[in-house]
Amino acid sequence: MSYETALLGIIAILIVITVFFYVKYLGIQAENKALKEIVEVNAKTIENLKASRVAVKEVIENFSSHEDVMKLRNAGKSVAEIAEMLKMPENKVEMIIKFDKIKKEKSKPLDA
Repeated sequence: MSYETALLGIIAILIVITVFFYVKYLGIQAENKALKEIVEVNAKTIENLKASRVAVKEVIENFSSHEDVMKLRNAGKSVAEIAEMLKMPENKVEMIIKFDKIKKEKSKPLDA
């Protein structure tokens, strides 16, 4: 009978150890899920910041080019001439001109 008692004791200890590790495993799974969510949020944040950085860079570049483009446009130069003179794509010149037009329209008083 002592052999059977020892065997039951060992089985009970193994069951306790198994339950302990299973509970630990569940906790690790929950932590892993939370960490994955944090990593995804961080990755999206980094992606958004990179996109914002590119957008800000474009705005700054367009802003610095704006004055040059508008001086040449007011001097009667065509879009193609301006693009060639400033070494920039024609569509960028057109965009700056359109932006300037919109900006001027928005700054007009309502009763004008």
